[in-house]
Amino acid sequence: MPERTPARVWIRTIPLLIGTAFKADAIGTVLVLLLAPVAGAIAAVTAIGLQQIVNAAAAADLTGMLAAAALLAGTVVVGNFTGTITADLRIRLQQRVGMLLDQRIVTMCAGLPHLDHHEHPPYQDKLELLRTHRNWLGSAFGALVENVRAIVAFSATLALLMSLRPQFLLLLFLALPMVVAARRSEKIIAQTEEMTAAPTRLRRGLFGLAVGLDAAKELRVYGLRQEIAARHRELREEIDGHRRWMEIRTAIWTASGWLIFGCGVAAALYVIGTAALRGQATPGDVILTLAMCGQLTGSVSGLIQMFTWMQQAVRAVGHYLWLADHATTRMSGEPAEAVPPVAGGDVVLDQVSFGYPDAARPVLQNVSLRLPAGKTVAIVGENGAGKTTLVKLLCRMYDPTEGRITYGGADLGSFGVEAWRTKVTACFQDYCRLEFLLVEAVGVGDLSRIDDEEAVRFALDQAGGGGLPDLLPRGLRTQLGATFPDGTDLSGGQWQKLALGRASMRGAPVLRVLDEPAANLDPAAEFEIFSRFQAAARETGDGAITVFVSHRFATVRTADLIVVLDEGTVKELGSHDELMAQDGLYATLYRLHAKGYQDAKPTWGEILDESAYESARP
Repeated sequence: MPERTPARVWIRTIPLLIGTAFKADAIGTVLVLLLAPVAGAIAAVTAIGLQQIVNAAAAADLTGMLAAAALLAGTVVVGNFTGTITADLRIRLQQRVGMLLDQRIVTMCAGLPHLDHHEHPPYQDKLELLRTHRNWLGSAFGALVENVRAIVAFSATLALLMSLRPQFLLLLFLALPMVVAARRSEKIIAQTEEMTAAPTRLRRGLFGLAVGLDAAKELRVYGLRQEIAARHRELREEIDGHRRWMEIRTAIWTASGWLIFGCGVAAALYVIGTAALRGQATPGDVILTLAMCGQLTGSVSGLIQMFTWMQQAVRAVGHYLWLADHATTRMSGEPAEAVPPVAGGDVVLDQVSFGYPDAARPVLQNVSLRLPAGKTVAIVGENGAGKTTLVKLLCRMYDPTEGRITYGGADLGSFGVEAWRTKVTACFQDYCRLEFLLVEAVGVGDLSRIDDEEAVRFALDQAGGGGLPDLLPRGLRTQLGATFPDGTDLSGGQWQKLALGRASMRGAPVLRVLDEPAANLDPAAEFEIFSRFQAAARETGDGAITVFVSHRFATVRTADLIVVLDEGTVKELGSHDELMAQDGLYATLYRLHAKGYQDAKPTWGEILDESAYESARP
């Protein structure tokens, strides 16, 4: 996607922020947008009161002094009241706008139909920038409000100065270099952040390795503490080097802008001072000029700060808009009226090929395959043969690079991603450990029955974990996860049974996918689970297709159909007896696998030895 120009970001940002603010609190938004300009203009009115007091004092006009004092006191009270109310409303709206945009980000990221963007480094870098600036999204509305206030304050101050001397309009032009400097500085900062996005992401990953639980054991066994720390330090030094150079360049631009504006303010004071000496200006004019020049300096400083704040916020919104555009583009191919499929059809892969982004070669090549309705299909093959990729295509985590996949004769794309997945249930080898209540951790497999304890117990029984609730302190209502004060952690096998339970929750699916679902269980337990799913498929007779991926050949031998993948292609196809009779790759792998269990001293070297394996290949 081409980079969006800054002008387009600004044009889209303001309606987005105001629209989100109205959705969060319409009345509060109207009030803050009305009060912000008032708060900005009151400072100038205060200076007028000061001018009138001085002039009245010079003319010994007591009545004028009292009137001017009343004006000055009134503006101070109104100004403080207005400023306080505006600030309070702005802060509350910032929080609400931030929460709404956060919810939209979660919805967009989790709602992207496919997974290919997760393997695309440029996407990850963009997401890193959004993650880094996410807190700016909420404050973006505050930046908009404060910029309105600052612009009104600057304009009112400049107008008062021009009422004294029209040539003071030149101060406006002398302030422009500061705006240019601020804009240039923000551009330098943005370039630096984009340049350091990848190393920042890597640095965060190393930090997560060092402080997280997942890598804790291996870090200690292999003594990787110093190595991780050294790599983290190198990335930090690289990032800091870019940022130091950024700070030097922005400081030069900022100092240059202030120098030009400072010379203009000094010239204005000189002009009004010499005019007073010649009797062409009153003492009140001098006081007003001094006050206004001070306010103008503060206004310019505030305006630059607010403008810088706004630019940072707009940059954050730009990352948000990128994600919104990305999500819209990825969802644009979905059918307008998605209809879930009806069980009883065959899944057919017709010359399907697939390659990951930037991969040297495709993972699957010209795969043609029919998965019959109501049958149990086992997919076997070596590591890297493409088994998991094929499963992801069936779940529509990816779409084929070439070819097509149909169900009941209709292209999967015609059903729509969400509609198709409502009829798919799956347990993946990289299953998720959901730290919910036990009943919820299984019940999310069918959200309509998330709290249905009877359905959850049945699903757990199907997964071989029917006795698990009885082992936990609060049964199905046990909080899972050691990170919770009263949470209970589970073993790897127990977590896996919960994942299998989730896969058993959904009723009448058209496709059941079990991708290495028992990697943390022993072979006997895996065989039992496979037998249960196979029996359930035959007993229900609902036409659902059950796809089972496993490295354990003894488990899958009873499948109705066995698909043997090799280097991304279908090498062999048939039942166990048919494949053994062919005496091909499946038979070779089956005998080697069986030998590993039969030998008193298993010769794993024979199983893993590439030369022996190559000589055994047909």
